[in-house]
Amino acid sequence: MQAFVFAVIAFATAHSLLAYGLAFLLAGAEAFPVIGALVPGTAVIVGLGALVPGGALAMWPLIGATAAGAITGDGLSYLFGRHYKQHAMAMWPLRKRPGLLASGEAFFTRHGSKAVLISRFLPGVRAAIPMVAGMSGMAAARFYAVDACAAGLFAPAHILFGMAIGASLTVLHAIAGRLVVLVLSLALAVWLVVWLTPWVIRRTLGLLARLRGPVRHWAEAGDGWARRLVRSLLDPERPETLGLLVLGFALIGGLGLFFGVLQDVLAGDPLVRADLAVFHLLQSLRVPIVDQVMVAITELGDARVVVPVLLAVLVWLSWQRAWRAAVYGVAAVAGASLFAFLLKITLQQPRPGGLYHGWNAYSFPSGHATASVALYGFLVVLICREVGARARFAVTLAAVLFVGAIAFSRLYLGAHWLSDIMAGLAFGVAWVALLGIVYLQHARRDVRAGGLAGAGLAALLVAGGLHIATAHSADMRRYALALPTRQMAAAAWLDGGWAALPVRRVDLLGDYEEPFTLQWAGPLAPLRAALLAQGWQPPVPWDLSSSVEFLLPNAQPDALPVLPHLDNGRAEALVLIKTGGDVPANQRLVLRLWPSGTVLSGGAKAQPLWIGTAVAERIEHLKPLASLFDERNDVNGALRILKSALPGALTQSRAPTVSGPAWNGEVLLGPP
Repeated sequence: MQAFVFAVIAFATAHSLLAYGLAFLLAGAEAFPVIGALVPGTAVIVGLGALVPGGALAMWPLIGATAAGAITGDGLSYLFGRHYKQHAMAMWPLRKRPGLLASGEAFFTRHGSKAVLISRFLPGVRAAIPMVAGMSGMAAARFYAVDACAAGLFAPAHILFGMAIGASLTVLHAIAGRLVVLVLSLALAVWLVVWLTPWVIRRTLGLLARLRGPVRHWAEAGDGWARRLVRSLLDPERPETLGLLVLGFALIGGLGLFFGVLQDVLAGDPLVRADLAVFHLLQSLRVPIVDQVMVAITELGDARVVVPVLLAVLVWLSWQRAWRAAVYGVAAVAGASLFAFLLKITLQQPRPGGLYHGWNAYSFPSGHATASVALYGFLVVLICREVGARARFAVTLAAVLFVGAIAFSRLYLGAHWLSDIMAGLAFGVAWVALLGIVYLQHARRDVRAGGLAGAGLAALLVAGGLHIATAHSADMRRYALALPTRQMAAAAWLDGGWAALPVRRVDLLGDYEEPFTLQWAGPLAPLRAALLAQGWQPPVPWDLSSSVEFLLPNAQPDALPVLPHLDNGRAEALVLIKTGGDVPANQRLVLRLWPSGTVLSGGAKAQPLWIGTAVAERIEHLKPLASLFDERNDVNGALRILKSALPGALTQSRAPTVSGPAWNGEVLLGPP
């Protein structure tokens, strides 16, 4: 079987156009009873996905062919079971497998309609469930709706898994570090959301339960509009009371966060500096294969997807004659989008890069984040009003993850600053909470939450799939990695332009750290060679043995690795240390250089400009526990030793207003 799979994949590599038809046939064949168990469809489909990173196949046509094949195969199996019912088991080859129907029926009885979705991912029952669904009389519309969702999840999951394998085999040597950091960061973010969402819900419900008695006692002790409002909210005859209180907390929290971010943006507080740091960090972690996924996710937040989903929701609500809910749904999306547009053209905050033109070139707040929270947040309000506690949690978590993915994609692709995303999410939550409070106060008609969720999900899959299929290539070019650089003449740099470069390093939270005392023009190799000749050395790399050194109470300064520092999200391009000689025995000097984002012109070839810091670190032996480093504030001592190692460097001084006792304001310019 393994040789057969490899032969099929080799055939697909040589005949790329036929590979899509092969994916269609194999995905469909797996749905046929008995035959499906003999077809290695999953293995081949994953193998075809591995051909995408190398350019042999295209991702979206392959996903589309796989999904279409899965729907077609499941549909034929369903129609077969619906037409022949129990007589099907007397036909060949089903009569050879009498236990197949029994296991399929048991699985379908246990899970109901969800069995169609679950079985798509379980090879053991995948070949029986569509036929069993037809034999049991499951409605065709219901079957195809669930099956479309199953195929829409099955195809991307297998193709993307195969693409990950292919990417690891072809480009892992170049992107392994960035990919690991990015995957771990995303995994941590998802884990936080999955853990934090139920924790917040439990804490909020617990707090409301504890406060309900005292607050109700206060409300009943007097009169006035405030007490009457509280009595109305806490009326035990109103089941939506708890939801109103949760929305009230969301309204207060959302408004507080929005105005806090807005104040920071207008005042230029550290959050604005953190914007640049997060931008550079994420751009440094970008990987081509992840770019494909992030562009697809950001396209799901485009207006060409949001509007069809809203229209589908409105059609369903109109069919249910839930006119009030339809009006509030329009108000949620239209109001949030209008607010974001007005704020953009009022503040006119520029985006990180020139991705858009016209009013779309303005950044604050993120329209994708605002509109997505408004649409899917209000859907959560409508659905949670009619379902149980477990379904509320599942729906809320799904919406949080989906909207969070869209928001993160805007950050990852460099389309927005962190403050844009935070403001958009905060205002969207507050706006949905306000509308939800008013709606729940007057809601009188159910909207049939299951059908509403199905209509919205179907519209999302159809509109999203069509938009991705038609716009993905152009959007990949739009969001291609292009870090902004500034041009400066070399003569202008020496004549005072050096003073326009940053004075201090900015960490990931936007705080100012140690000053930049070195600016180096050109390749770093000559600087590295000059310092190595003067007794500087590379630090020991981070590995298990060097990390264990921190646990030794008598570790030497040159035996410990250097803690990484970021400047505006950029990683160091060069790190050297100096021990011994003029450096005290319990100390070491650490030199770090980062790209400045500036290129010097004027010679035969443009030269990159680097900015660096030199600091002294004192080792502290916490006997008998460990050894730690304490970064010293004496920049002048480190600068003096660095200057002696680069005797030809030009020394300049910054204005006294930016220097101090620990730093005399001197900056070294090189090469000589």
